[in-house]
Amino acid sequence: MTLLLSLLLIHLLADFPFQSQRMAKLKQRTFRVLLEHITIHSIGTAAVLGLFYQMNDVTGQTAWIIGGVIIGTHALLDGSPFKRLLHPALAFWIDQLIHIGILTGIVLFFTPVAWPASFTLPDQILWISVWGLIATELIGRGIAPLLAPFAPRLIESHFERKVTRKEQLDGLKRSVTHEVEDSARSYTTEINGVGRYIGLVERAIIVSLVAVNATGAIGFIIALKALARFKQFDDRRFAEYYIIGSLLSILGALLCGMAIRLAL
Repeated sequence: MTLLLSLLLIHLLADFPFQSQRMAKLKQRTFRVLLEHITIHSIGTAAVLGLFYQMNDVTGQTAWIIGGVIIGTHALLDGSPFKRLLHPALAFWIDQLIHIGILTGIVLFFTPVAWPASFTLPDQILWISVWGLIATELIGRGIAPLLAPFAPRLIESHFERKVTRKEQLDGLKRSVTHEVEDSARSYTTEINGVGRYIGLVERAIIVSLVAVNATGAIGFIIALKALARFKQFDDRRFAEYYIIGSLLSILGALLCGMAIRLAL
């Protein structure tokens, strides 16, 4: 269990916190960028397998096979042009499911993994870290392309108009013209990427609350986030986008929090 959780943690770290948006976009088109990404994966995977080899938990041959399969298939999948033919959301989820499936399968094939009667402290830390990253990073990155076609864009325009007002004073009539500047705005989902970090922190807090069985406080987090977007709810399209995105985000966080409780 410890080896599997360690390798899953390395995969999630290398694919999300340690992979920039630039690398994610260019790794299918530029070999140098793909090599940078695979190098990060290789270093983490080699460190984990080397540690378990030193502890005599895996043989040298097994470590080489597991590492070779994980890194080799990862390089083939990330460099494959076929993902560009799919919808971005579909490509993301298929890619992650295949990566995690291959990693889990190869570890289970070579090392016996049994569900523990009680989690040791290292396994608890790894289990919480893995599900925490799934909730904050994987789910957040996976929801974004799903909702991208429905996301409202920020459109702000200013225009001037002239307003004429007729006045009458002591029997004399006159017309007074004023220049008035008006503005029209349609709100977007986020400003300078702030929305992504709000969602990340929101899911992290919800996962933590579910893990410690303090679910009553979740309503406060949801209300606080809605308060920050209150003015934007005048735009029906934004309101619908916000609601479906929040529900998916909250659902994912709740499920990950429940998974974490299994190890506590």
